Amino acid sequence: MTGSRRLAPWAAAAALALGLAGCGSSSHPSATPSSATSPSSPVSPSPRPAGNLDPLTGKTSPQHGPLVAVMVENSEYGRPQYGLSSADVVYEAYTEFFYYSRYMLLFWGHAPAVVAPVRSARPYFVSFVHEWPGAAYAHAGASNPAYPMIAQDHIHNLDLDSNAYNLGWRSSTRPAPHNLFSNVQTLMAAARAQWGNPKIAPHWPFLTNPTAGTPSVTSVTLTWNPRNTVEQWRWDAPAQGWTRWVKCPECAQNQFTQVMGLNSGNPVVASNVILEYTHETYLPDPAHTGWIQISTHGSGNALMLLGHRVIHGTWQNAGSGQPTRFFMPNGQPARFNPGQTWIEVVPAPGSAANPFQLTVQ
Repeated sequence: MTGSRRLAPWAAAAALALGLAGCGSSSHPSATPSSATSPSSPVSPSPRPAGNLDPLTGKTSPQHGPLVAVMVENSEYGRPQYGLSSADVVYEAYTEFFYYSRYMLLFWGHAPAVVAPVRSARPYFVSFVHEWPGAAYAHAGASNPAYPMIAQDHIHNLDLDSNAYNLGWRSSTRPAPHNLFSNVQTLMAAARAQWGNPKIAPHWPFLTNPTAGTPSVTSVTLTWNPRNTVEQWRWDAPAQGWTRWVKCPECAQNQFTQVMGLNSGNPVVASNVILEYTHETYLPDPAHTGWIQISTHGSGNALMLLGHRVIHGTWQNAGSGQPTRFFMPNGQPARFNPGQTWIEVVPAPGSAANPFQLTVQ
């Protein structure tokens, strides 16, 4: 495909998917603890992978859980983030009326030394955690609607806001509240001590022998907020995956910079990128910031980048903690490429006014 097009939300879905990530100073903030609060060290589910296969990625992994979900900031003050390249699955969605997005990183097959900056929970992220029974949820506080959901859904709760288990530390290299760091190894150890290591069933089937190829488009730009949150997925032919880039307002010429894994030093490369269109509304709150409400149950359209395959399908979720499933146009389950998956939860047409835009090339 040549040239570029700026697409309205669902016209965009008829064309393709997304992007987002971390930008900021080229120097890496210190991951070393700076205070005494440092860490001490309707389709049946697919069968559980045999041996040491990661149920979230379908790839061989030396780590075997327990599954931990961590809330991570994505404002310009929170970049660059730690943990993006190591996560098995990443969810991204809007948070407040300011049109920032936020991440929820899932770790089962990897346990990086640092994940940051850790931020607060929202109700729809609680719903996503609920889809993974047995997962421990690491966050720094929560919005008022999210707190009762965590209790009602019996989520394995690791709230770093109280830091009762000494699971996080504040870095002196960043201003609060953008400086709460944690260690996934420590989070997993705390979860294991509290709740053991529950078995985790995969949510989607994986291809056994994915083919190589070239997608019909080679870049997808996702604009959450044109002022400071413009992200891009670019096809990387040698890696047969999607690399992540973010526009850097403070950089010369406002260019895109590649998102790197600050633990590994390697680029973020997703095997699968899912654009999940959901109904979104705004709710008033005492601070007048406007909570966002996102419908996580029901069904909707989904634009799926599964390796080099570009598929316009659907998503379905029956509620009550059931996993979200993704389907091909013929109704068959979508088969994912082994590797990291990003699920971009974006507003469907008819949702409340927002700046979301998608550009494909």
